This record gives sequence, C-alpha cells and structure tokens, in this order.
Amino acid sequence: MQVYRDIEALTEVRDSVVAIGSFDGVHLGHRHILQWLCATAREKNLRSVVITFDPHPREVLQHDPAFFTINTLQKNLSLMEEQGVDAALVLPFTQALASCDYRDFLQRYVIDALHAKCLLMGPNHTVGYHKGGNGESIAHFCAERQVQVLPIPEYMMRESGVHSAAIREAIRKEDWKTVNELLGYAYEPHPNHSAEK
Repeated sequence: MQVYRDIEALTEVRDSVVAIGSFDGVHLGHRHILQWLCATAREKNLRSVVITFDPHPREVLQHDPAFFTINTLQKNLSLMEEQGVDAALVLPFTQALASCDYRDFLQRYVIDALHAKCLLMGPNHTVGYHKGGNGESIAHFCAERQVQVLPIPEYMMRESGVHSAAIREAIRKEDWKTVNELLGYAYEPHPNHSAEK
C-alpha cells in the first residue's frame, strides 16, 4: 500500500474509489467498509484509497485528557494494507483543516487530488466544518461532479454497531475479550494508550 502525506505527490493516482475516516483500530466495522472499498475498486477497475488523519481529530478538537487512540497510525495503516487497500492519504489534522467546508474538502482532496469516481459513505458519516456535509448534501455535491456516492450499511454484531468508542471503553475496563471481539484481532496496547485514563 502506498502512503501519501502530501497531495502534490499524488500525480500517479487516477480514477479512484475513496473512503474517508479516522479508522482508529481498523475494527470489524471499519473492515466492513474497507472490504466494500476494495470490492468496488475491483469491480470498477479503480484504485482503492483511504483518506485518514494524523493526529486523530478528537485530539485536536476536544482536548480531552481521557481520550486515547486504540492503535498507532502505523498499526492502522498496516491493518488497512492487510485488507488490500491500494493507497492511503494521511492528512495532518489541524484547526485549519477542521474549519474546512465540506465542499472545499471534497473538491480539493477527493475530486482534484484523487480523481475519485466513487465515494463510500458509512451510516451517519459526516465531513467538514461542524459536520456540515451529511449523506444527502454530499451526494448532491458529488452528483454535480459526476462522482458516485455509495452508501454502506452498518456492520452489526449482536444487533449493535461496532464503534471505536465502545472499544476504548472496553480497554478502560480491561475487558480484553470484548476488545478483541470488536477489533477482530488480538489487541496490543501501545505507549500512547493507558487503560487508567
């Protein structure tokens, strides 16, 4: 998997299908999205690309001392590669990026930089300043630019979705059985994480 940290280096990426998110932990819900991403890429002869962020947006926006990431960025990227993703664009998450209108974000990164033909959207997914871009507004914006938006159904486990917040809570409780079940692999704590937070 190729990893890009600068859109100027994206000259070789053409005709892609894109998923956007933090993907912290690359848990079963994330893997569900990545499997759709890679399957769509194969079906349409496109490149599968993930746009993700470093640091995690919550570290910039919320300044919550109790927050911790499930994995390091490198671990998350390695797990994405295992799923067959072709490339990842890692954007520095800053206040400037957080203030970016969803239309500007989509135009600059998804359309102009990655030449996307398709954009995958999970349930309740939002993009841009104050979560301004929702499924409906993003679909309308993309349709005007000949980009197909593909809604992805939520991955369910025991009648509930799988979310990073639930995994962090299980880590705090040191409930490793639940952590590993939701992740889909054996969890390895990293130096930036503390279950005592």
